Amino acid sequence: MTYALLAGLARACTIAGAIAVAVMMLGTDWDILSRQLAGRPLSGVVELVEITVLASAMLGLPEAFLRDEQIRIDLLDAVLPDRLLQGIKVLGLVLSMLFLALLSQNVWQPILDARMFGDVKYDLSFPVWPLYALILFAFVASFLGCLALLLRAIGGKSVG
Repeated sequence: MTYALLAGLARACTIAGAIAVAVMMLGTDWDILSRQLAGRPLSGVVELVEITVLASAMLGLPEAFLRDEQIRIDLLDAVLPDRLLQGIKVLGLVLSMLFLALLSQNVWQPILDARMFGDVKYDLSFPVWPLYALILFAFVASFLGCLALLLRAIGGKSVG
């Protein structure tokens, strides 16, 4: 998978996450209007917000990892030599990849369980397993983004 293809995938995820935020805002606004004008709240809005918050957070991860834009504090950047700093950043990428792999491994069982038992959201009857699958997808895409950064760093390009 080339870097450009990963960047396109990450951008598509970010756009889908932005759409999820828009759906969340419109659903919440519709609920408020419905409650104020008709005296009836919109059924399932809380679950819609839960689903779209999950989607927006998870779909934002791949691009954040690929662009190396996670929140961090650069306390040592001014004090350490560039070569050592790059080594620490590479170590951080490797540890991030290990953590994402561990998270990905641990999402499998909830996907299988939710699918097997037919878990659904209460009001919307939305199946739960696709939400777990979305989480798994985001972790795997983030892992690939870290891998791309690691390969660039090993190739001599700076990270971060």
